[in-house]
Amino acid sequence: MTDEIDSRPLRALDPGRDPERLDRLVNGILAAAGPELARRAAVHAARGSLLLGLSDWLRPALAAAALLAFLALAALLGGGTRADVEPPPGLTQALGYPAPVATWVETERTPSVEEVLISLEGGHHGR
Repeated sequence: MTDEIDSRPLRALDPGRDPERLDRLVNGILAAAGPELARRAAVHAARGSLLLGLSDWLRPALAAAALLAFLALAALLGGGTRADVEPPPGLTQALGYPAPVATWVETERTPSVEEVLISLEGGHHGR
């Protein structure tokens, strides 16, 4: 077995096999791109540098930053916390949770093992 690749099928794709055709192709591309390349060169010469080009973005970026700052300030001053929002009354009961479980869910509190056992026994102490 050899590691050589049979390049015969790829010879048709070799641009160097017909230099005249390659020259015509390159010249055609350059002719088609000529107006756009000239326009870009003129714009670059008018701006003078990359920093001047980036300065065109400064005003919209500052406007967006001011808007975001205003929205953040409005949210901080006018918004309530999630703790102020209460679940609809009876939601946990409608789901069939026992009263102690409903309290744990509504207050987002993890019960102790003793509380779970008391809840399972129906609220009666076995003592």
